[in-house]
Amino acid sequence: MAPEKSTPQQYPLYDTTFTLQRLSPLYTGSEAPLDNTTLQKYARQFRDVLAGDVLRGVRVGLGEDNTMARVGALQTVTWRLLPEEDRWTVEEETQIMGGEDTTIGSADARGLLVTITYEKAVYTAVLLRDLQGNLDESMAGVELDGSGFQKFPLILTKMPIGLRDSFANFLATTFDARVSVFSLTSPYLITTFEQYLDYIYVDEDGEPLNPAECGRALRTIIGAITVHIGFDMPGGSNALKTVDIQIAGEDLPRMIARGKKLGNSSGTPFMDALTKYVKAHLALDLRHGMVRVLKISCDAFALAAEGKAKFGLPHVGNDGETPQRRATRRLVNRLTMTAQGGSLVADGKGS
Repeated sequence: MAPEKSTPQQYPLYDTTFTLQRLSPLYTGSEAPLDNTTLQKYARQFRDVLAGDVLRGVRVGLGEDNTMARVGALQTVTWRLLPEEDRWTVEEETQIMGGEDTTIGSADARGLLVTITYEKAVYTAVLLRDLQGNLDESMAGVELDGSGFQKFPLILTKMPIGLRDSFANFLATTFDARVSVFSLTSPYLITTFEQYLDYIYVDEDGEPLNPAECGRALRTIIGAITVHIGFDMPGGSNALKTVDIQIAGEDLPRMIARGKKLGNSSGTPFMDALTKYVKAHLALDLRHGMVRVLKISCDAFALAAEGKAKFGLPHVGNDGETPQRRATRRLVNRLTMTAQGGSLVADGKGS
């Protein structure tokens, strides 16, 4: 098995299925923001843990994880500041992976990028900063509370379970931090998807696109949609576990238009139209208290209630900006804000 590597210039957030986790503030004991020099020290410490399976005298090995037995020897472990997307170039990626980059400062960073390279596989973790309420721009500057804590409330990991547990243990013992599960509710998934649709209806100046451009953006960016439905029926039959509802990309503009004509005040026209259609043809009420939306996936992204996410590589124009790139940035920003303690229910704002 050849090592898994990102394509040139591909930002680490894209085209990877991540596990989502919450992270409490990291205690560094310093008032200064983290920089690449300091992060190199943590990289060496974590490499020692993975190589020796011992953390502060306690054995924290990878257990019975068969995946780790097949990836070969550990080669490198890097911890670096993750630059904003518009600064991610081939040259910078090479510098970051080689551990020589000194051009990026903490004020330019979106978070931290941890890369663990074995002979036959590469695993990553992305620690994203809190947003300070700014949804349109990724984190600018560093929030310090004067007590030696720094906040990276959302972790995206692409790792086997054993390695992910070792990483969580390292964060806990080194930074006095707690890593916890980040599950997503059914209303949150619905609201997030509907808001993503709203995000791609406007240009970079916030002006609405005309109907033709909206339809083209929906078909190009969103494409086909799959809504995975589950059922919460205690004591009921286990024969029916899930139902997948698939909507073709060319039908999406008409569905949204139909949902808006229903006149509901829910702010979820796509789900309103889908609910009405499914109830009429399948006698299934998607709004019933025992029906759960477990996952929504499309070409642009996928989000699952179990705490999984994937963000598609945006179609980028000559100016480097597209509705998809802006919408995905907002989606990630809201996930980060929610991980910090925002609401997981549909409140009309998707926070």
